Amino acid sequence: MDSASETEREPSADDSAEAPDPYRWLEEMGSARTRAWLETQRGLLAGVAQGPGDHRWHELLSGAERSAYGRPVDPPVEAGGLVFRREHQPGGDLLVGQDDTPDGRRVLLDCREAEFGRIAHWGVSPEGGFAAVQVHYDGREDGGLQLLSTRPGTRPEHLPHAAPHTPLAFVGRWLLYGAGSRTEHTLLARNLATGTQHTVRLPVRGPVRLSLHAGTGDWLLVRTRTPGESVTRWWFARWRGPAVPDWKPLDLAGSRVTALELADDTCYLADGDIRAIDLTALDDGPRAVPRTVVPAPADGGPAPVRALRVLRTASGTGIVALRQRGTVRTLTVHRLKAGSPFPSDDRGAVVTWPARLRLGPVARDRAGRAGDGLWLLADDPRYGTHASRLALGEPLPARLRRSPLRTITVVSRDGTPVPVTLCDPGTAAPRGPRPTLVTVYGGFGIPLEPGWDPMIAAWLQAGGRVAWVHARGGGEYGPAWAEAGRAAGKARVVEDLCAAADALVERAETGPARPAVLAASNGGLIAAAALVQAPGLFSAGVCAAPLTDLLRYQEGGLGRLWQDEYGDPDDPGMRRALRDLSPYQRVVDADSPVAGPPVLFVTGGNDARVPAWHGWKLCAALQRHRAGSAPIHLDHDENSGHSGRSDTAAHTSGVRTLAFLSTATGLEHAQATVAV
Repeated sequence: MDSASETEREPSADDSAEAPDPYRWLEEMGSARTRAWLETQRGLLAGVAQGPGDHRWHELLSGAERSAYGRPVDPPVEAGGLVFRREHQPGGDLLVGQDDTPDGRRVLLDCREAEFGRIAHWGVSPEGGFAAVQVHYDGREDGGLQLLSTRPGTRPEHLPHAAPHTPLAFVGRWLLYGAGSRTEHTLLARNLATGTQHTVRLPVRGPVRLSLHAGTGDWLLVRTRTPGESVTRWWFARWRGPAVPDWKPLDLAGSRVTALELADDTCYLADGDIRAIDLTALDDGPRAVPRTVVPAPADGGPAPVRALRVLRTASGTGIVALRQRGTVRTLTVHRLKAGSPFPSDDRGAVVTWPARLRLGPVARDRAGRAGDGLWLLADDPRYGTHASRLALGEPLPARLRRSPLRTITVVSRDGTPVPVTLCDPGTAAPRGPRPTLVTVYGGFGIPLEPGWDPMIAAWLQAGGRVAWVHARGGGEYGPAWAEAGRAAGKARVVEDLCAAADALVERAETGPARPAVLAASNGGLIAAAALVQAPGLFSAGVCAAPLTDLLRYQEGGLGRLWQDEYGDPDDPGMRRALRDLSPYQRVVDADSPVAGPPVLFVTGGNDARVPAWHGWKLCAALQRHRAGSAPIHLDHDENSGHSGRSDTAAHTSGVRTLAFLSTATGLEHAQATVAV
């Protein structure tokens, strides 16, 4: 093939009959040899002939991107008379605040002023006077916070010690946040009025990983996890500023807490049922018995609560619960009886949605008191994101009552039913088989949620179909579903994807060619494994930020944290399972060249989670050991991270990826018939 001769293979010092690793040298990412190899890969990618459809993909993707400008990326936050929104605009993200006057829009942070900046995480103080924002530059997850005053004319203040993806909480006039690395935190408290800051004594000795929860009162909840321990612990205390918190344990042993909310003196938590704990009573005595305020649904199987909010009005309290049952998100509003801790007899107002649905925090008034509403954000893969305000006692948003999605069920190799969500092109597209793009995740108990993405929107507009495979390992059906796809069970996730690809052909959902697969991170591992194990099932594959060498997944990035998910490679039995699943090992272990479809690997030089060399090693192995002429390419960008590229770089890569996939699947993108 055209690129095989460009990839040099030599025996590694660790080559053995058990685990050959001929491309270990690519793990030396800064070496002259690796840089020369990357330069060769750039040349191979640049040499791919561009067809007339590339310009059409540029137009379609540009149109999809423009349709998102000005729309919220996250649920809006209402506080202190302002509505805060993160918006994507040409060149970068904005954080804006809007009051109820015609000229009330204020730009609080403009990432377009800093090249390749992207807002990763943000929060707002209860009275709306401050916002804390974490920005990632060039894909780096380096930490640091921008503390913004919403008063006109003020400049952001940089808090350099904040950890990447830092836990943060506002309590009164204090900002609390985690400092340190992504996994080892100390707790810092900053007085928003004076600018003074101090370290808060924690209930356990460090290093420790934290999460923080604060509500409408002065209570603070902290969840701690010490490295090397699998058990998380919960603690609570009244926050009294500079005083040392009087931490007390919150005994949640045996509970699988999936969501919680603090409201005044009560902690509401979900572990199937929604229960309430009186923190004042617990603070005064050794134990307070949680009371059930909303029981779990009696039928239909597991439906874990993904988000929980508590709304207040003069006439009572409302519990807003966002549950997930399989591929469907159910939003329920329960009214509690006035003067009673128990819900009314009705089952609550209900709306369902088959795609990504997120809840913002409870609205706050100018004094920081909790209100009767919140904002929610619904994703639609074809039409974009839609923000709606939900208020207690008012009808649920009508916009959530239509969706272009449908669900089919396929049967995996061991007989397990696996749901697949489909999005068809618009009504003007021909019925019947359509070129189909399949995606998967299947890991870490995280559900795969169909969401809006400009590449997906462009594919649909061009007349293609998209399928989301809700494989085991995800969170669609609760802990048992997730556990079935962990460690040695990870092979089942690959089987689920392969079963879906086969079923799409058998049911005439895809055509004229077999489906293509596009997946990232853990999903990139699953896609790569399927492309190597069952190459005839797919017309092409794109693996972004993939994990590919499972015998060395603990080397670099965040791999040392993933033993529960992938298993212990030092255990002989688990090592055999990892070697059998590992796409890289499958290729280098093969006795003969490996057949398969075209594959494109997409990596970023600043990926702090999965080192880019995972994608490089499998790319090199396939280029050397591939049977046939199907191209194997690498699209590497030095200035991007695990979450993808920004703006121009993202657009360029997107056009290249769409052209690559459409060529393989037979999608006549120049004949677009549908408008998003």
